[in-house]
Amino acid sequence: VGLKERRIVINIMPIITENLNDEQRREAFYLSKFIASSSVGLFDAALNYLWNETILNLRSKIIRFDINYFYDSTISDPKKRAKFQSEEDLNDLDDWELIRGAKETGIISDIGYRHLDYIRDMRNFASAAHPNQTEITGLLLAGWLETCIREVLAKEPSGPVVEIKRLLYSIRTEHLDATSIAPTI
Repeated sequence: VGLKERRIVINIMPIITENLNDEQRREAFYLSKFIASSSVGLFDAALNYLWNETILNLRSKIIRFDINYFYDSTISDPKKRAKFQSEEDLNDLDDWELIRGAKETGIISDIGYRHLDYIRDMRNFASAAHPNQTEITGLLLAGWLETCIREVLAKEPSGPVVEIKRLLYSIRTEHLDATSIAPTI
């Protein structure tokens, strides 16, 4: 990609990445590769790195949430669900299922899901993941970076998601006697 398009991404990147705290920046290994790829004009590779960082981060949030609830909410086929038991099994879930499941469990918002699904689509058809001749502009790439940071990398699950996690933990770990159950009926 030409110098003009590279400048767009490089100039706006510090503003976009301000949404990440120091720890998030340190942990974002693939964002370093995104920056390097963007600076030399390899936008198709940069998109791959951005997507890798987003998916890794999303998997980490799912693991911290409740992996069994996530699998139960995401995988409706009982035969397929039986194959998904551990954290490592998340790697075998297709990206589209991962982001759809994150939406279904409230880890990402509905609008975040729509944006991420589009970026996933572009990653499949306009990045170095597959042969193509698609041109990615600096503004597109910067916009995708902003979306991934706002919707996943810099955002922790909150509200109902945290309450669901707390409820599921309590159900699994606490013994309920007759006096505890009465208020729930």
